[in-house]
Amino acid sequence: MISASEVQSNLDVLIVGAGVAGLSLATALGREGFKIVVIDGAPRPERPSEARNMADWDLRVSALTPASISFLTKLGAWQNIPANRTGRYHRMQVWDAQGTGSIGFDAEEIQAPFLGHIVENRLTLQALLDCVDHCSGVEVMWGQGLESMIHTNAGWKIECSSGQRYCAPLTVGADGARSRVRELIAMPTRQWSYHQNAIVGTVALQSGHLNTCWQVFLDSGPLALLPLADPEKVAIVWSLDEAEHDHIAALPDHAFLHALNRALGQDAPVVAGIGPRASFPLQQVHAVDYIDQGLVLVADAAHSIHPLAGQGINLGLSDVRVLASELASGKAHGLLVSDPVLLKRYQRQRKAENLAMMAAMEAFKRCFGSQNPLAVLARNVGFNVVDQQSWMKRWFMEQALS
Repeated sequence: MISASEVQSNLDVLIVGAGVAGLSLATALGREGFKIVVIDGAPRPERPSEARNMADWDLRVSALTPASISFLTKLGAWQNIPANRTGRYHRMQVWDAQGTGSIGFDAEEIQAPFLGHIVENRLTLQALLDCVDHCSGVEVMWGQGLESMIHTNAGWKIECSSGQRYCAPLTVGADGARSRVRELIAMPTRQWSYHQNAIVGTVALQSGHLNTCWQVFLDSGPLALLPLADPEKVAIVWSLDEAEHDHIAALPDHAFLHALNRALGQDAPVVAGIGPRASFPLQQVHAVDYIDQGLVLVADAAHSIHPLAGQGINLGLSDVRVLASELASGKAHGLLVSDPVLLKRYQRQRKAENLAMMAAMEAFKRCFGSQNPLAVLARNVGFNVVDQQSWMKRWFMEQALS
């Protein structure tokens, strides 16, 4: 370990943020021979318990698509996630609570083995930690909160709360929606609050989830049941307008259970048990630019979206996959890791897809948040038309799998 008075500068890339995006990027680049340091202000997380009681499941889960799973498999991370902790789902059932419109998706319709896996975030993180622990050239430094950044000819000079300093030709901000990297160098963003909060938690179903994702669109926001590896347990993500959220979040378990079943209606499984729950605010943030001189943003640091389609982590992993590919290609052609050509290629590829997804989520939010009778009629007709047209359903599913 170097002393705090020295600057560690024998690096290729410094990654700020040891979350899923930061660790997956570190693993991908480490395998290409880059020398990487990842810093994070938090202590190293403890290895998660594999117990299966209601309180033992992570409150935060993600719906990983086949494309994301393929990338994690290539990194060696997917193999590190216990198979008995991933909720493989084959079907999705979506409906509008304000009408009769509904649509069902089934993997068999596109000859796919599954539509995705619901995975606890902490297990994905632990699997990636196991990868970086065995990846030469990668070092993760915990308890290194980012304090300041100064641009130099050698790259961004980073100083941490511990007094430790780093400098690398390329710095990557992978530090989440409230990115300290983005804040310190004043990278402009377009952002707004949805004036909603999401309640997340684990619940038990009376009759099991049948390897199906269930989602109902309410006028106050979407409510999803996401199947866990336990056949009777699902994760909930319930988005609510702020005023309604405060009342429902404060309910005792028995009253919350009643409110949840009332919101789900008769088209969903019956919830029979409630575990721990938590809430977080919903907002959309998009950096005007993902790159600066010798610096690049990935995942939530570059863009965060409404969770109604569960695409946040998949967009982030796509960012990582493209950036790693561009940097590896540049290295093979003798380019510097901070070459603007490489960073611009990354931004051009990812910005288009991310903006398209953000626009789609905003349209969904506005459409399903409207109680205008014409909007209600239009979306119900739209649901039913898509459900009856196999080619449309196939197209939607193929987009969701990529």
